[in-house]
Amino acid sequence: MTTNKVLDGAVLAVRRDMEATGVPGRLGFDSPEWDDLGHLRVEYKGQYSSDGLREDEAYEPVATLVLIADLAQGVIAEQEGEIWPTCPAHSFGLHPERAGGAALWTCKAAGGHTVAAIGALADGS
Repeated sequence: MTTNKVLDGAVLAVRRDMEATGVPGRLGFDSPEWDDLGHLRVEYKGQYSSDGLREDEAYEPVATLVLIADLAQGVIAEQEGEIWPTCPAHSFGLHPERAGGAALWTCKAAGGHTVAAIGALADGS
């Protein structure tokens, strides 16, 4: 974990969704040796996000939750070779979005709908 509560909270929320959907492994932050700037990157099973984050920056919680969910999707897809998470009704990949002041997993199928708040897939699926 980091010293940034907003970043840590976002990773914990996405971890809950991973657990709820049966994704094995642990999501976290790491500063890979190849990053000369020492940025934190979302890490899953040795796969790193393309975007780096600074631990000492102030982050808006909802936007950060959407960002971390998006970065996690990328590293999980690359490592596992499949899209995560998917809509339980349509089997389409979900999209992290900000709507109405909340961070949500949304499905674009059938005209689009909200599946769950990010961090609450167990409650919405």
